[in-house]
Amino acid sequence: MPALLGVSLVPEKEIPSSELTPDRIHALFFSLLRSDLAKELHRPSRIKPFCLWFSPFFGPEKKLSKFRMEISFLKEDLFPKFLSSFLLEDSPLKLGEIGLKKIKRPHISEENILSYRKIYEDAPEEKTIVMDFLTPTCFKKGSADYPLPDPFLVFKSLIRKWSAFSEIKVEVDLREVFEKKIRVAGAWIRTRKVELSRLGKILGFTGRVVFYVESEEGEVLKWVNALAKFGEFAGVGRKTTMGFGKVRIQKPVSSENIPVEPEEVKEERVTE
Repeated sequence: MPALLGVSLVPEKEIPSSELTPDRIHALFFSLLRSDLAKELHRPSRIKPFCLWFSPFFGPEKKLSKFRMEISFLKEDLFPKFLSSFLLEDSPLKLGEIGLKKIKRPHISEENILSYRKIYEDAPEEKTIVMDFLTPTCFKKGSADYPLPDPFLVFKSLIRKWSAFSEIKVEVDLREVFEKKIRVAGAWIRTRKVELSRLGKILGFTGRVVFYVESEEGEVLKWVNALAKFGEFAGVGRKTTMGFGKVRIQKPVSSENIPVEPEEVKEERVTE
């Protein structure tokens, strides 16, 4: 059961948003966990069962007296384990040298906790999928970053995570669909190079992309739309455990091809 929630933290003094580097937030997340859960999530794995997102670092520089971390879990048992850790553990928290206080009221809304079955059953049979990429997104091609919304790479990323964690198996062969039958019908994106303090630089893109599925098969369309919705929990591409690859699905409308500047693609807030 995928679940998305938000947690808020208050620094002992205002901090610049540039201090919320991906590696620091990643480390901060693990400090919120009991040791047994931290070990479970830190275990080497090609596909991690969680994602982290935090918008301030990727926006304009500003001073923060409070900030929010959004967390998604792709395995059902991790959600209650995290809540138990977050609410009951009182270990000191720090971001660099600055102490933090956690607000023990996680932001949870019903629409952000869905079973894999419900994601599939509620998926429409739409040919047009509008996807907003809210934080830099990229893929790996050889030794280089690939900062473009290649349909094959986008949906391959999603189906790998679905297959790893969902009890609902994909009953149709989608490889040819991903390779030949999904095309970019519109894209209003820009690229950005993000410097990580210990991991070098990552080149990714943000903005709006319209995908079009060239298929008349209802089951194919349903699965492609289900995977796109799953992306709101699973993220897309590399480093989704460090703030990259956050996406949101928009309903296709007649005005979908109106250019949207990346700054206009506002991040969805988890309900207070």
